Amino acid sequence: MAIRGRIGGALDGLDISCSFQGDNISGRVGGAIWGWDIALQVCGCSVQGRMGGLISGRDIAVSLNELTVSGRVGGMVDGIDIELVRSGSTITGRCGGDVFGFDCKLLFEQGGLRGRLGGEVFGKDVFLGLQSGVNPLLGALLACSVFYYMQIRSRNSNSGNHSSH
Repeated sequence: MAIRGRIGGALDGLDISCSFQGDNISGRVGGAIWGWDIALQVCGCSVQGRMGGLISGRDIAVSLNELTVSGRVGGMVDGIDIELVRSGSTITGRCGGDVFGFDCKLLFEQGGLRGRLGGEVFGKDVFLGLQSGVNPLLGALLACSVFYYMQIRSRNSNSGNHSSH
């Protein structure tokens, strides 16, 4: 597997397992039953594709080079902007806006990405192994996209929980 690891802890996290063949990244987030698929195509400086199903999934459309990722996850109304920068072994950036967004602080070393998405209280740890030759910004893009999708799923499942008195 080209990108493999976990976002979040043992109880509230999700596994990521993706292969990279030719110009295509494909794989799965989460388990066989409760997970969702990832299918991305890398074409020059463009990464396009989808995470999740046709109805509840999110499109991914970004530009990518050796030092930056810039683009959008989700649609114009229900998506977020992603801006990531690699400086040496550090990848930092912001996903979403000032109020509803989250920070990305990852370290790339020894073939892996480690760090945190979001803040200390509501954030998630990232542990991803990357196959040799995989741009670490692709791993960071996947991590940020999955974290965003985790937030959406959490909001949607919590919005249906109402208590009656």
